[in-house]
Amino acid sequence: MPRIITHEHHLQRCTAEVSRFYDEVEHLQPKLGAVLIQLPPDLEYDATAVRSFFKAVPRWAGVAVTCEPRHRSWFTVGADRALQRLEVSRVAADPARCPDADRPGGWSRIAYFRWHGSPRLYYSEYSDAQLAAFAMQVEASAAQHAWCIFDNTAHSAAWHDALRFIACLGAKAAPRA
Repeated sequence: MPRIITHEHHLQRCTAEVSRFYDEVEHLQPKLGAVLIQLPPDLEYDATAVRSFFKAVPRWAGVAVTCEPRHRSWFTVGADRALQRLEVSRVAADPARCPDADRPGGWSRIAYFRWHGSPRLYYSEYSDAQLAAFAMQVEASAAQHAWCIFDNTAHSAAWHDALRFIACLGAKAAPRA
């Protein structure tokens, strides 16, 4: 979702912008699987604003709505329950900005993972041990569907990490002798 909605309007008074965004991405149907709403670090959880915004977001069959909050106020039991009721998944991110930010939350039908590179955000390649831990986390998820996004693209680490991550998943799925 565009930054004008998330970072400038802070999810409020943006009905026209949301409508315009959905009009622009409509042609991606039926390949569109999820809409990511990445929030600015200073956007605190406000139950009324969150409920109003997510109830107004169009829902298309087969398209998940997922939110990547970065303010610690979003990682509470109350915020998590609200996202569940609104059928909005909460992104599990690395590096985690606060406790629980590395675990998916909200609506549990979809688990959405975004790995930004660590220790240097957007640049660092992940180690084999980190990728194996990510694979275990994805496999342990109770979600029906998992999205795994590597966002450490500044030096093209995402491509290599994604291929190595797939190998980690494949190794776990392979039959044992």
